[in-house]
Amino acid sequence: MKRTIKLVIYYFLYQLLFTVVVMFGAVLVEATKSGGDLNELMSVLQSGKIARDPIVVALGTLLAALMMLWHLFHYKYITFSTAYLKKKNLAVLLVCIPFIYSLMYLGGLMMEAVNLPNLLEDTFMDMSHSIWGIISIALVAPVLEECLFRGAIEGHLLTLWKGKPWAAIVVSGLIFGIIHLNPAQMLYASIIGIVLGWLRWRTGSVYPGIIGHILNNSLAVVFMRFYGADGSFEESFGESSQLWFAVAYAVVLIACFVFLHKKTAPLGNFSEVSDV
Repeated sequence: MKRTIKLVIYYFLYQLLFTVVVMFGAVLVEATKSGGDLNELMSVLQSGKIARDPIVVALGTLLAALMMLWHLFHYKYITFSTAYLKKKNLAVLLVCIPFIYSLMYLGGLMMEAVNLPNLLEDTFMDMSHSIWGIISIALVAPVLEECLFRGAIEGHLLTLWKGKPWAAIVVSGLIFGIIHLNPAQMLYASIIGIVLGWLRWRTGSVYPGIIGHILNNSLAVVFMRFYGADGSFEESFGESSQLWFAVAYAVVLIACFVFLHKKTAPLGNFSEVSDV
């Protein structure tokens, strides 16, 4: 577990470091705009405008994620490999898309019922209107999270706790949920993390999770931009259709699960260094 704790600490340190760096850069830009007027600069700083700026938040998040990815590969917590893609796993990869999307849609309905406070709703909404925010949310974050939590952390725990794969899957999933530090996301992300952990265990690769995760986050960005933070394509059909959508997604989820369970088999052994 020491390795897991260390990686989580690095994750937060990079977030803090690049948030400070980007904010410092933004302060310098504001200082230039103010023409050296200290009072005007102090007014901007006290208003919190820089800290809430979606571009500042997006760039800080994006740079931190890229640095953490570099860290994982440079220090060989995970290695790049295309072996999984060469083994004719196209059907599995394609089925992972409706499987993960159905799971996330149903998970979203569950979270609406629980109605936990969403502390980052406005932040994500603002980021969805910035190109850097879109890249961060839709592309870089899914790749990092799958490489870190399913690759480096779960892969290590599967090696550490041989014969207890579900312990590794659940623990890595719970850590994934907790690090979001947002009540509305923690339970939801933990459930998603556990299912993605199962998928990583069954396939031996993080590629299926990456593909599904990118699709989900990309659609989330689209929904936030065109339907609002709480909206979705399905909700545009009206409340009366929601039950039918839920039933349809549940059927798709079960069918995909049965297919994936049949077409995949967990590896007997996991190495300390995980392949993508």
